[in-house]
Formats: sequence, C-alpha cells, structure tokens
Amino acid sequence: MVRFCFFPCCLFLIGCADVVANDGGGIEDAGTDADICDAVTCECEIDQDCEAHEVCDATSQPGRICVCASAYEDSGSGCVFAGAPLAPGFDDAAPWTTTGAAVLDADGAGIDDPGEVTWLAAAVCDASSVRQTFAMPPYERAEPLAIEITYQGSGDFNQPRPSLALNEKWSRLPIQFTFATDQRCLGEAGFGGDVEFRIDGDSFGCPSSDGAEELIVDRLEVVRAQDIGLECPAPGGVRDGDFEGNGSAWTGLAPADGFAGVEEGIGTGGSRAARLRTATLCSGPSITGVASWPLFSTIASPALRLVWSGTAGRVLRLVSDDFVFAELTATGATGTGVACLPPHMQGTAQELEFALPFTSGACADPDVRDFVLDDVEIVSEPACGDGAFILDGDFETALSGTIASGWILTSNEPRGTASVVGGGAQSGNASLLLAARQECTGASAQTTIVVPKPDATGGPALKYYYRVGNNPETTTSSLPGNGALPEGGLDFAEATVCLDPNQATKPLNILFRIDPGGGTCADTFPEEQARIDNVRVTTDAACPSE
Repeated sequence: MVRFCFFPCCLFLIGCADVVANDGGGIEDAGTDADICDAVTCECEIDQDCEAHEVCDATSQPGRICVCASAYEDSGSGCVFAGAPLAPGFDDAAPWTTTGAAVLDADGAGIDDPGEVTWLAAAVCDASSVRQTFAMPPYERAEPLAIEITYQGSGDFNQPRPSLALNEKWSRLPIQFTFATDQRCLGEAGFGGDVEFRIDGDSFGCPSSDGAEELIVDRLEVVRAQDIGLECPAPGGVRDGDFEGNGSAWTGLAPADGFAGVEEGIGTGGSRAARLRTATLCSGPSITGVASWPLFSTIASPALRLVWSGTAGRVLRLVSDDFVFAELTATGATGTGVACLPPHMQGTAQELEFALPFTSGACADPDVRDFVLDDVEIVSEPACGDGAFILDGDFETALSGTIASGWILTSNEPRGTASVVGGGAQSGNASLLLAARQECTGASAQTTIVVPKPDATGGPALKYYYRVGNNPETTTSSLPGNGALPEGGLDFAEATVCLDPNQATKPLNILFRIDPGGGTCADTFPEEQARIDNVRVTTDAACPSE
C-alpha cells in the first residue's frame, strides 16, 4: 500500500487517501476519504509526469497515480523490467495456446531447462502455431528491448525455421541446424498494450515435399537489449544511418578482391560512409545493419531515403528479412534514392542489407562496380501510398522513375525484357510489360504482399488484369496462379487466384513471368509480349475462408 498525500492535507496529516494497486494495474481507494482528486491535483496528469518506466494510471478513483508500466515491477528503488512473456521456456503450458499440429511439451528436454514446442513434417507449413497474449509497456515508457529465441530445424531437403509474429507483424528467422539463439531488437509492434506473441513453422520448401522436417523451439523471451549487448534504434530509425559510429553497427561481407565496409572522407561533406566495391565477376558484396520499420499509423507512406552514388547503369539491391524490397539503378552521379517500404515490413525490427547482385560469367573477368551510401533514414513519402496488402499494384509509382516502388524486374537482355511502360494500360498510365525473344530465358517481375484475413465477402485472393498475345513460343503465368494465362485476347481480362487462408497476415512473394517453351538456347523468335496491370490483394466469395 502506498500513501499519497496532497497539499494541503499532508500538512495536517488528515484528509489523505490510502491507495493500493489492484491486480489489473489500476488503483483502489482504501476508504479513508472521499475522492480527493475532485478537489486537488493528483500525482500525475500524463505518463511523462511519472518516473522512468512508470505510467499515469487513472483506471479507478481516486486516481491519476504513477504505477509501473506493464511488464515492469517495483524493485523498491524504481520500476525494473520483469520479463515477458509468461513461461518463456515453455515449462508451463498454461499461458500458451497451440494450434494445428504444433506440440508443447512442458517436460521436453530443451537445452538448459525443460520445455519445448515441436513442429513435425506438414506442421511446418500449415500455420500450426504456439501463441500467447501479454501486456507490454508503451515504447516511450520502456527501455530498448530485444527478443531471444532458441531453436533448431532439421530435414532432408527443406530446412525449417520459425516465423515470429508480434500482433500479426511477421519476421522470418534464419535457418539453424543445431540449437542456437537468435537475438533481435523488439520492433514497434511489440510495444503498447496487449501483444500476441506467435511462432509458426516455416520453410523455403513449403508445402513440404519430403516429410522429414522437424522444428524445435526451446525458448522465446523478451529481455533488455543492453543486457545482451544490442543497440536498438527507435521505431522509424536506422542504427547509425549516417555511418559516423565506430563501425560496429554495420557488417560488411565481400570477396577477396572486393570491399564492403565503412570508410572515412567519402560521405556527405567529407564524412564517413559505406562503400561496396567489386573488381571482377562473380562478386556480390553487401553491408548489413538494423532498422526498426515503423507501423504505417506512426509514419504515413514510409520510405527509406539515402544519399548515394554508384557505377552508372548498375543496380543496388535493398533487402530486409530475406526479402528484396527495392532496387535502385545508379546514374554515376551522387543523388538521393528513395524506396517505398512495403506493408509486410511494418512494425518489425530487422536487418537492413545493401547488396550488389551477383554477376555471372568467368570469375576472373573484370567487373568494376563502386557504390557509396550515406545518410540512410526512414521518411514519409506520399507517393508511396498506404496500401495495407500491396504497394504500387497499378505500377504508377514505378513508372515515375524517381521512387523505387518494390517491383523487382528480372530479365536477360537482349533475350527478354521486363519493364514498366506508359500507354496501353488497363487503366491509368502504367502497366508491366514482359517480353521474350530467345529460348532458355524469360523475364519476370515480383513483389511481396500481405495475405489478407478472410472476411464476410470471402477468402483471400490475388486479382490482376492481363493481356497476352498469340504467343506460340512462350507461356505467361503468375505464382501463385492458376496455370498459363489464356492467349490471344484483344482486351484485358481479369484473373483471380485464391490464396491460402492459413497464411493470412503473412508476407508472400508473388511473381509474374513469361517463359519460352524450351529448345536450343541459341534459337531466337519474333518478340512475344504480355501485359499485367492493376494487381490487387483482397477477398473473394469464390475463395475458401478456412
């Protein structure tokens, strides 16, 4: 029990209320006085009136007192983080809920202590999960927090790994063949009220093809970032985005004849900046840091902006959580690059990687590429829009040429091309044009969407318009899709592709491609084309809801 005295009552030791915290984190009147807050100023009006890691609680009267924020407890000398969620080692099944074929064994061997969750074979791919809802503090009243998750995956061909969701904002964790602990900063989706912690199985090979997969998760725990040596950016921030730190915030990876790292004197105004450089073919240098991608409700139409330069005509690839979310093409001059952030990234704290794509050919042949990156930050860019499931489905942003919209175009010119062009669209000004002119290669465009939840109108669906010519040498399709698209239409037609409702809220790569039918690779043929426009992610009555 805590006694709160309010001037002038304290001078006379009368008229003061004894207040105790109740189980729900609010307060109760112990009954010595009427509601004193009706007449005098209470302890706080807003959270910022309180000490560190406290919030202003007005859930019952007399009220407006400072109490420890959710997940914090009073140590006698202040509020300290008490950990989250409950039973992080799965040694108690009560706080957790399993779905599908995921099995929680509170007495399982684990590594250091009892308790584990196992996914076998098909459970890796069918959205089987373990989950718990836990009250987390507001970001502003907490300290930097991080997630530790210990797991291993095994399989003959498709190596499983966990996918982790915080309030339906997903991160895919790396493959680990033996038990190891992945440590990552807690993103914005993990703060501020009830947060659902959820783990699903995942595999590059879903649906499972060999039936030998096994995923075991031994522990999921939220800890103070400083206790495990992590420096976490605030939501909407990039750790050491100006590269002026001691270099530990970024990790470079490069071949022996290349470079990936931070150098003095090459950035804005002679500052430090990142550099990626190659000398020969077969090189793919990269540099990796950490970004805390904001919720779209925090930063509208978010984008990543940087000052950069690179070898003219060559590509810089932007990657987060194994997803390529943008490509920038260099002009040879220093300028500002902007890439829209797709909806599947919001609310998560993930690695941010800048990479030069691998080049093929004789590895000893010269291939000089030199890129400099500086002043990396997250900004609001209205042109990026605020789509909940897909960005730039109409290709209008990509057509602008000033902002990277998230469509990754792949081709092998002159054999084939993938491009966003003006004119001839189903509506608006822009559409995707896929073309092929030679066997053994095609062209494609891909982006990442969020699978919507089923609703009263039906199950999740991918919809788009297409127009395919009379193409005897090629087929055009989407992935996911319903097979080859019909040819010969003079007008655009609409396609509807049902998506797996078990994957609702998760990121999903979608791909459009034109493929030659096969034959001698040197054979050429008159150019064959296909157009795609107005890609949407929605629900449809013809698609299953479960």
